[in-house]
Amino acid sequence: MGVNFRIVTFLFCACQALASLAQEQRVLNGRKYAVHVVEAGQTLFGIARAKAVPVDVLLASNPSAQDGLSIGEEVLIPLDAVVKKELKSAPVLRNDGELVHVVRKKETLFGISRLYNVDINQLLERNPAGLTLKEGMELIIPVAKVGGAPPKALLPATPGTGGDHTVQPGETLFGLGKRYGVDPEAIRAANGGLPEGLKTGASIIIPSAVEEESPAEPLVRIKEHMRYKVAMLLPFSIQRNDSVLSRATSGEKATYYEPTRVAIQFHNGARMAIDSLRKIGLHADVDVVDMGDGLKDWNTVIRKPEIQEYDLFIGPFHRTAIEQLARTNQRAHIVCPVQQSNKVILGMPTVSKVVPTRSDLVKHAARYVANKYAASNVILLRPEIANEKETQDQVRVALNEVLVQRSERLRDSVLVAKPGKRDFADLMSKLDAGRLNVIVAPSEDVEFVTALVTKLKGMATKHKIRLVGMESWYGMPSVSITDLEVLDFTYAAGIFFDPTDPRVLDFTTAYRERYKTDVDEYALLGFDVTFFYLKALLSEGLGFAEHFDQVRTEPLHMGFRMSRTGAENGFRNEYAIMLEQEDLRLIRAQ
Repeated sequence: MGVNFRIVTFLFCACQALASLAQEQRVLNGRKYAVHVVEAGQTLFGIARAKAVPVDVLLASNPSAQDGLSIGEEVLIPLDAVVKKELKSAPVLRNDGELVHVVRKKETLFGISRLYNVDINQLLERNPAGLTLKEGMELIIPVAKVGGAPPKALLPATPGTGGDHTVQPGETLFGLGKRYGVDPEAIRAANGGLPEGLKTGASIIIPSAVEEESPAEPLVRIKEHMRYKVAMLLPFSIQRNDSVLSRATSGEKATYYEPTRVAIQFHNGARMAIDSLRKIGLHADVDVVDMGDGLKDWNTVIRKPEIQEYDLFIGPFHRTAIEQLARTNQRAHIVCPVQQSNKVILGMPTVSKVVPTRSDLVKHAARYVANKYAASNVILLRPEIANEKETQDQVRVALNEVLVQRSERLRDSVLVAKPGKRDFADLMSKLDAGRLNVIVAPSEDVEFVTALVTKLKGMATKHKIRLVGMESWYGMPSVSITDLEVLDFTYAAGIFFDPTDPRVLDFTTAYRERYKTDVDEYALLGFDVTFFYLKALLSEGLGFAEHFDQVRTEPLHMGFRMSRTGAENGFRNEYAIMLEQEDLRLIRAQ
């Protein structure tokens, strides 16, 4: 099957290459050009990479492209500027503007991400879950996420202003509509209905694309003209706050019951996501329901007959409530938006769990280390801590799976040190004074972590050290963040809130103006989760769970790479990023 797959891939790419060679050519001022006709979704960057010509050369040859591309526009490709070495391995440009990279021998995700200057998580998110690279495999490059290119070069082609078109052999109304970004029926209507069809050589009118007016912004709860029914099942626990409200009216300082506070923040963020989605065409009846925080409360809600009417549930937050709901309504998708173990999706094919588990994070960190530091002295620490052996095994396997593919690796498998909780002689003997030492310590044992950081801090003046650990270390009072700074501390995280990100700043400002309170992680979670799943419903319909890889969003603090762990199980989020400490603050690792 693998051989057949590679053959099919080769034939597909060969046909694309032949089609490229057969393109119209033109000579201007003695210089030869290939002519590329822009289609909807295509970008100047995508065209440049597919044709193996630098973007700046295309811009110089096509000055009008400085302001972006138009559908149907002709882009001149100077043949003398084609980089022949790159042309052999150039990606294929699809009609929708995406690039398809064919994996070559010994290529890795890390290397491909650097080749296109795309974050590795964006590659994983765009391509099938559980992706394992094989020679000949097709990998889709998300052009919109490329870094370093001129912003205009990443803008997809927009509809032109209309005009005449000479019909070519084999052209169809559907193809012309796609090419010019116009409804095919609008082309038919503009040409008297085309009673004789499209005739080769005939000149037809291409009408201008008409932008639809944005619908008026409706309320969150809509009962008319609904398309889908969505329920947000949140633990408001209103009755638990009677005493809080009474203290507030008497002038005392009062704080909400914690589940209530969490539910309010989540709901506020979700409302802002819903408002954004309304503007791009979402039609849904979104109902907000107080699930309380106890068995009696949620039983009352789940047993109501109308629970069968919903297509999507965001919440509940409790595992038992999720299991009961999944048995009651076996049709709708259920989203668990807060931390739970993977057990919540076992035997529950309609359930999604969006917060990554510890095992997903440590495996991501291991793959990152193996890809980036294969030529360094990578050391995995395996202290005798009984409840961490499984995690240690997961990290060792993930490290070795990637290291064996790296041509610059120092050895075929990761170097393992077995220190005691306070005795680090075995680790010290494996440090390399002439090479960067990347020490991977997948432990949450406070005694071990504290002793390790203290020991390595003293060694940092003699050895180059990068310490890869876990997020929980920041919650250990005995571990100093200034010591972690010295050790170039790095770890994998499922979420990251960058307060300097312009999108986050805009969200924070709008949130404060609307709700008169500050944003916290649950408000961001409410926005990201709601936007992703309602966008999935909008773009993919009721079967969206089988097309998670097609859903495109720009989250504020949480990415989504949903993976099913078996036909009988639900989906878990495998998205993660690497963070490192710099100047006593966290930044994304390069």
